[in-house]
Amino acid sequence: MTKSIVKLFGLAVVALPLAGCGLTSSTTQPTVAAAPPTPATSNSPILDSLDPADRARAEQARRTALDGKAKVSIDWKSDSNATTHGSVVAGPLQNQGAAPCRQYSQTVYKDGVPSVARSTACRQPDGGWVNS
Repeated sequence: MTKSIVKLFGLAVVALPLAGCGLTSSTTQPTVAAAPPTPATSNSPILDSLDPADRARAEQARRTALDGKAKVSIDWKSDSNATTHGSVVAGPLQNQGAAPCRQYSQTVYKDGVPSVARSTACRQPDGGWVNS
């Protein structure tokens, strides 16, 4: 009896979200909006002049560098502007209080002109990095 109730409950959990599917007579395909770019959390002024897609690429490179090995350059390039690109290099992990932290250097090239920012980021309990 208990197994039947568990199976019935499991079936209901799967079926309920699908219950509303097909109730409309629309023949158009649903559109899927692209996810917005991940907001930058580095608070680096050198990212301010980048468009949102490039800023997201720079921020992803920052996260990859901070999560990776020390002194490895993580490069990124703009899809829309051939003269916009950058790199991030993180130093070794160091404990600052209870949190592991890393110094890093972020370089952005825009129209061939480099801008460099140096900062320290500390890992948060959720796994993200926040500048200290």
